[in-house]
Amino acid sequence: MKTGTCTYGITLALCCLLSMGVAAQDQPEVQTYDKQVLENAWVRVRDVRVTGEHTTRKYIINREIQFQKGASYNMNDVLARLKTTKENLMNTALFVDVSADFTNWFNDSVDIVVDVKERWYFFPLPYFKPVDRNWNVWINQYKVSLDRVNYGLKFLGNNITGRNDRLNLWLIAGYTRQVTLSYYDPYIDKGLKHGLGFDFTFSQNREINYTTRNNRQAFFKEDKYVRQKLSFSLTYSYRKGSKERHFARLGWNVEQIADTVAKLNPKYFGAGATQASFPELFYQYQNLDVNYIPYPLKGSTFEFSFLKRGPTKDMDLWYFNARYAKYWKLPKKFYFNVQLEGSLKLPFDQPFYNQQLYGYGDTYLRGLEYYVIDGVMGASVRNTIRREVLSFNWNTGLKSRIYNKIPFKIYLKAYGDMGYVYNKQNLTGNMLTNKFLYTGGVGVDILTIYDMVVRLEYSWNQLGEHALFYHLRD
Repeated sequence: MKTGTCTYGITLALCCLLSMGVAAQDQPEVQTYDKQVLENAWVRVRDVRVTGEHTTRKYIINREIQFQKGASYNMNDVLARLKTTKENLMNTALFVDVSADFTNWFNDSVDIVVDVKERWYFFPLPYFKPVDRNWNVWINQYKVSLDRVNYGLKFLGNNITGRNDRLNLWLIAGYTRQVTLSYYDPYIDKGLKHGLGFDFTFSQNREINYTTRNNRQAFFKEDKYVRQKLSFSLTYSYRKGSKERHFARLGWNVEQIADTVAKLNPKYFGAGATQASFPELFYQYQNLDVNYIPYPLKGSTFEFSFLKRGPTKDMDLWYFNARYAKYWKLPKKFYFNVQLEGSLKLPFDQPFYNQQLYGYGDTYLRGLEYYVIDGVMGASVRNTIRREVLSFNWNTGLKSRIYNKIPFKIYLKAYGDMGYVYNKQNLTGNMLTNKFLYTGGVGVDILTIYDMVVRLEYSWNQLGEHALFYHLRD
């Protein structure tokens, strides 16, 4: 019986909740509840209220809320839906903090109140950033050279119409001369499932990574521009629920390199070509069933992507990538996760342009950040155990509802990675290609406002090398 449950059951359930100090944000795992009582105690949702929003449209917030006005739920379900509601809203990247709770319990019915604290959405920012793959490479290999820095202005507009849409304009100089304009609206329909976007980029470089030697990037540089790129793409997205997402992008790319680059490496584009013009089709599927996407601690993620370049006389690539991660919460604030990743490029005979694999972006083994491993097939396993050691709020002294306190969480961790990369065209001296790879280390992760994660990792690898590495996710 859903709406006429005995008053004793409802009262006992309420006492259980109040005695445990239930709040939707950061709820602990509840082990002492009388699950049978909570399962049999049903309440009806009279109203669902949202507070704190100023820019974000309410229907964008309501899309992530797991309650329907007038519907009935048992208390176990209410607790789970409050938790999921907060996680969904935090994972939109629209809010600094979210709270979700029930109130006004009367006659077996409750109100649901969701309070959000919105971020700043517009950032006209000066831009200064090294171009190298990570900070360690820039500091230790290039001695903090200002010649390897991009600077300029970025206008980052997030949630510009209150629909979680994004408009970016980049005007970059320095190492790269670049103009980028992009816009993406995730919800163009009344059902809030379909999205569209576009991206335009023009860039020029006076330096180019034209080959790999000893698993390190080799560069060629001149006073004139040696690389030029023009690209345009359209993106379509589909998101039916809160976890599964589909993205498809169709674009066209034109790239040109200096004659000297083609002479130094005739296989850069292949056959000594100095220009490549080709269409590009990209598809990605994501299933993100985790508590917090920027730093998951519980749940699982699965991502599959497919990239097709060409076919044209300049380019013919089929690229498949799959990544699965599982996250477990253990007793005493310990957490463990395993990430598996596999990549395949067909055909195996690819120009140098298509051979980047490990050491680029977020595909790498911890402890091998100084190296790149080119190839057409690869697999890796990353294992991490961590423990939360500190959680606090820093009082800023600002008279602001949103920024009066800045949260910090600190985790200690240990990890071990394994991998393998195959390259049919392996060049002499690339000792990490076509070999079993393994690394390990210990580190500290620092989480704070705006999904920022700072990672300090002391790693070692099979070559007997060890070093302290710094990574920033913002």
